[in-house]
Amino acid sequence: SWVEQLSVVAPNASYVGEYGYSRAFRDKGGPGFDQNANLWTVPPLENQPPFVRPGDLLCHPSQRTLTPLPDFPRLKASPGLILALRYAENGHSTIPGGGKGLPGKPQLGGTVFVFGTNAAREDETLSNVLQWTADGRGGDGRGTLLTAQNFDDGRCYQLGNGAALANLRRERFPNPIPGQSGTDHELLCETDVKLPDSVAVGRPFTLYWVWQWPTAPGQDPNFPRGKDEYYVSCMDVDIVQEVAS
Repeated sequence: SWVEQLSVVAPNASYVGEYGYSRAFRDKGGPGFDQNANLWTVPPLENQPPFVRPGDLLCHPSQRTLTPLPDFPRLKASPGLILALRYAENGHSTIPGGGKGLPGKPQLGGTVFVFGTNAAREDETLSNVLQWTADGRGGDGRGTLLTAQNFDDGRCYQLGNGAALANLRRERFPNPIPGQSGTDHELLCETDVKLPDSVAVGRPFTLYWVWQWPTAPGQDPNFPRGKDEYYVSCMDVDIVQEVAS
């Protein structure tokens, strides 16, 4: 999974303003889409044994610079606002065990961390960012941990994956295509995060969405010692004085 879109969340829980996107985002509905354009796994598959190393880079190669694509701009938001970072559950929330044939995966789809910084680097490593803390004193002190939440937000679902929980959520939280009554559409999961009140207007603020989805030791015969598995989306938010509703 990766972050599909960002939105500002109003006090009434509705989305306001225009959507924003991760760096170099590619729409999976576009021609010739390749999911590897957005998907970034740490450690890389060639790391054996499969554990994070100090030099493993945090961001996808296309997401290491603050360069949005014209059709998929950055989100605009003001200091202190709540943002929704939205992503597809891909069965990791609704299929028992997080998916078919995946022993040893954590409950509720694992953990999503969101880190923020106004001093992003192209050579950012996962090991360094994971040391950042909520008080801003962890690691090299360039960023902060803004939130840590379950991957499963308790509402999201995909259509047609055959999971009983997905069907139940579809009934409880219908998500018709806007303007088309009687239609269905998957409901994206979301990580809600508050922008710091101190972020500076007029410059971008960087967010790192880091999903931790490890395999526990002794559960998968292919990985008797377990394995690290992180998925990362890197994005920037243009900080403005006021967001248009």
